Amino acid sequence: MFLNPGHPADNPTGHFWPNVNYFMQEAARDLNINLRTIYANRNHILMKSFADEVIKAKPDFAVIVNEKGVAIQLVKKITAKKINVFMLLNDLSDEELDSLTAEQRVYYSGSLIPNNYDAGFKLAEQLYKSYQLISPREQSKVTVLALHGDATSPASIERKQGLDDFLALHPNIQLVDSTVANWSKQHAFEKVKGVIKRKNIDIIWAANDAMACGATAAVRNYLRPPITRIGGINWDNDIPEDRLTVSVGGHVTLGAYAMVMIKEISEGKRQPERIKHSIFQHSNIKAYKAFMSALQQKRFNQCNFADFLSDSDTKRTFSIDNLICE
Repeated sequence: MFLNPGHPADNPTGHFWPNVNYFMQEAARDLNINLRTIYANRNHILMKSFADEVIKAKPDFAVIVNEKGVAIQLVKKITAKKINVFMLLNDLSDEELDSLTAEQRVYYSGSLIPNNYDAGFKLAEQLYKSYQLISPREQSKVTVLALHGDATSPASIERKQGLDDFLALHPNIQLVDSTVANWSKQHAFEKVKGVIKRKNIDIIWAANDAMACGATAAVRNYLRPPITRIGGINWDNDIPEDRLTVSVGGHVTLGAYAMVMIKEISEGKRQPERIKHSIFQHSNIKAYKAFMSALQQKRFNQCNFADFLSDSDTKRTFSIDNLICE
């Protein structure tokens, strides 16, 4: 049972969470897993009530995302009923894990998260490289506006740390504004509209593509010509061509690998572990267009996700390149 914190279809925060579920369903089909998904629609209050649904359904595993720090309450209630939990994309903190009783800890089946620090750093790096191409001469200051998802989710915090560390390495880059836009295109539009009326912004770094697209709309409406370099994270499949300077992504696929891990754990072929996967790539790589074309056409049913099992004859590494099945 997957407790999806997002929406099941089109929504203001982008296509990321529907796409996560798409990859999980494709993998579950290949692995003979019966996967049921329930959606919180970005409502962390609603998500807290999901423990009762899980306990009633009694699945073998509950897959949970630690969105806005609410997961520990779910984990405690669910593991107390001897139901296994697996953390996806946002794990529990070390302190939260330590708060579990010895019996509850038995039913914590590990986690799979991307390297969100790396995503934040790579996005800043690619945006700066792009800016240097259009303004190759050294400037005393390059100005940056940062749009964060929220203040509590591990992914948001770690992406911000990646940006902060990149900025620390480049003293000529000035962070002129940093704000939370709730992962939302509309919130980002309003925030950016207010900032660019008062300040000159060379680069807009956004923690997801929906906010980056909102920033783009604001810049195109209020700046002539719109030369600000704008990028996000997620590889959303509804972004018009050339709308963003760069997008960093690939982690949308990790739910599929979580299905592989859970299959092996359930069969005693893998011990629970906490894995941080270096899945992130930027959209300037060669494989990006092939991947996005396959996602838009929902062609990943051509992949056999059982190939990623450790005892498979193929023993393939889970990566973007190995997922592109033509």
